[in-house]
Amino acid sequence: MLRLAKLIATALQCLAVVTASQPVLNGGIQSMSLNTRLEALKERHASLETKIFDEDHRPSPDTQELTRLKLEKLRLKEEMEKLRTRVD
Repeated sequence: MLRLAKLIATALQCLAVVTASQPVLNGGIQSMSLNTRLEALKERHASLETKIFDEDHRPSPDTQELTRLKLEKLRLKEEMEKLRTRVD
C-alpha cells in the first residue's frame, strides 16, 4: 500500500511539473493562470508531504533530506499564500 502511495505521489509530481512547464499564451505574453499555478503547487505540496512521511518512517531517516523536503514544502506553502492573496 505504501508503494502505491509513492507511485501516485510521483505521478502527481510529474503531472505538476508538466503542467507548470507549459504556460498559456495571453496577449503575446507567456503566463499561467493563477488558479492553474495554484493547483500545480498544491499537488507538489501533497507529494512532498508523502515524501516527508515516507522518509520520516524509514528505519534510519535521512535528516538532511527531511530538512530539504520540509524547507521546499514551506517555500511552496508561502508561494501558494502569495497567489491566494492575488486571486482574492
